[in-house]
Amino acid sequence: MGIELLPVGAEIIETRLLLGSPKRGPIEDAVKRWRDEKPWTKETEPTALLQLRITDGAFPPETRRELGCYIRGLERETDEDVRRVLRFAALSILEEISYTRKDGQYLHWDYRSGRCQGAHPFNKGPLRPFGAAIVDKLTEIYIDLGKSKPFASTKRQNGALHLYKGSCLRLLPQFDNDTFDCIITSPPYCNRYDYTRTYALELAMLGIGEEDLRNLRQELMSCTVENRDKLYLQSLFSPDLYRRAVRAINSQAELQIILRYLDEKKETGGLNNQGIPRMVRNYFLELGLIIFECARVLKPSAPLVMINDNVRYEGANIPVDLILSSIAQEAGLAVENIWVLPNGKGNSSQQMGAHGREETRKCVYVWRRIFPEQ
Repeated sequence: MGIELLPVGAEIIETRLLLGSPKRGPIEDAVKRWRDEKPWTKETEPTALLQLRITDGAFPPETRRELGCYIRGLERETDEDVRRVLRFAALSILEEISYTRKDGQYLHWDYRSGRCQGAHPFNKGPLRPFGAAIVDKLTEIYIDLGKSKPFASTKRQNGALHLYKGSCLRLLPQFDNDTFDCIITSPPYCNRYDYTRTYALELAMLGIGEEDLRNLRQELMSCTVENRDKLYLQSLFSPDLYRRAVRAINSQAELQIILRYLDEKKETGGLNNQGIPRMVRNYFLELGLIIFECARVLKPSAPLVMINDNVRYEGANIPVDLILSSIAQEAGLAVENIWVLPNGKGNSSQQMGAHGREETRKCVYVWRRIFPEQ
């Protein structure tokens, strides 16, 4: 069972499942036909692509026209599964044919896009022509479909995958106690990365409009300064679990010291964004609730594996690994391991200029539910 909020992630999972199904034969034929015949080159009226404010100017005019012709061509396909795979191929090349590059919190824009670049304009170099990029991607998909692995195997029987689209904050409380044998998760880090911006081109192609984008951003777990308080949170969880989780979070002495420090910096104008204290506070509240729910839905002795980063704000290192592990213990999980990855994370230039360089830990936590919740 998988929970995925971002439509891009859900589209990837559903396409992968489709390509591993008995429908792969006709899809393989269609991908070869499109690669060889290039039907989009015969279209004269491109489909108008949905454009968001944060994606305006992403493509050269000719690339945008060719992409629109490609979309027009796939709309003529009668098989919905074929349309999905052809669209997936186009999703896979948007970055290489655009003036954008995925860089951390935002899209990094080439100066030729016409967007303001500041003191150091970014030049991405030559962009790949649409035709060459899409043919290469269709060829890659066709070759993969022609292999017995990884899409099919007669040596083992795979279980069915169930994808739940939405926020784990809303979905986890709907599962029964003692449901899962294992949970593996890599939640958003408390690092201000806004995935609705990073994947804006893909989201626009999937039909996500301006209002949808705003709503999606607020549904994400609080990890950006644009996230507002989720006033509905308490209504999602059982009163007992919510009370225990909040008590565990509030009892984290180091976290409370850090939050007071950030609040003081906000009052004195020492932060480069006033939303940082709210983001950090809500991050631990929401992830703490998720940890308590995970402990509830795990079977006894089942592990919870989480990947996360420590972060640093205004010189204050936040030991996310230790704080979350302490919260996990309050939830009824034993801390089995905290594996520190060999390459840590650096700091922003602003942080290093004011506070020096100090590498922060990237970790994998292994927690285990050894005893039932009390």
